[in-house]
Amino acid sequence: SLGMCTRCGDLKVIACSKCRGQGVIQAVSFSMVNDILVPLGNTASSSKPCPGCSAKGHLSCPNCSMKI
Repeated sequence: SLGMCTRCGDLKVIACSKCRGQGVIQAVSFSMVNDILVPLGNTASSSKPCPGCSAKGHLSCPNCSMKI
């Protein structure tokens, strides 16, 4: 009852639900070849920028943006 936003706590940003605030989405692979090559140091770029938040990791709070 302090008048704070219930969704973001007056931070004005919320974490992206697609990338969980990281800004990148890891490609999921069920290949045994990738499981063997990654521990050997051969890291392929299997991550791509999150399209939901434009690789920022956060979005502006919809509840706070309506108040302005």
